[in-house]
Amino acid sequence: MIAVITGDIINSRKVSSKDWLPQLKSYFLKITKDSKKYEIYRGDSFQVEVPAEKALEVAVCIKALIKSNSTINVRMSIGLGDKKFKGKKITESNGTAFINSGDGFELLKGNKLIVKSESEEFDAYFNPILKLVNFIADSWKPVTAETILFAVSNRKLLQREIAKRLDKDSTTVNKALKRGAFDEIAEVINLFKNKVVQWQN
Repeated sequence: MIAVITGDIINSRKVSSKDWLPQLKSYFLKITKDSKKYEIYRGDSFQVEVPAEKALEVAVCIKALIKSNSTINVRMSIGLGDKKFKGKKITESNGTAFINSGDGFELLKGNKLIVKSESEEFDAYFNPILKLVNFIADSWKPVTAETILFAVSNRKLLQREIAKRLDKDSTTVNKALKRGAFDEIAEVINLFKNKVVQWQN
């Protein structure tokens, strides 16, 4: 099982793509190590393939990366399933993960984060939680978002180590993580990962 995240940037026309596009590309390359596993198309839409158990962690990081700019936001659909055909580009590949990701994106409407899989029970369990995660993330200010992005990407580091790496005071980092509900979101990421791992086994 793999995950395909389909998304687009909200209010992208209000800022220069230089303010977010290079950072997003850099993040995708860092997590996939393969330029064929992601694509940014139509200027502000994207698709990225990641291991199923890491899907929510990646989605939260994308949200934090984009929210580091106060003008823009992001909508995402996480599709879980298989990959039956590998194309030269991710948008040419096919399988249930790709279909679910696309179908989920069509269902977003007023929401900004959804998961769609082969299991209605799994989706019914996680989608209310994801709505809450997104509600919290929508309130992140740029400084909070930047701190959350680093902390989620480096969850083994202690807060004092995060502060040192970010060249910030420990108290400042602690407050930013509390404001951003980092501990609670990390718990949800772990829950998602564990459920997917159990499902695959």
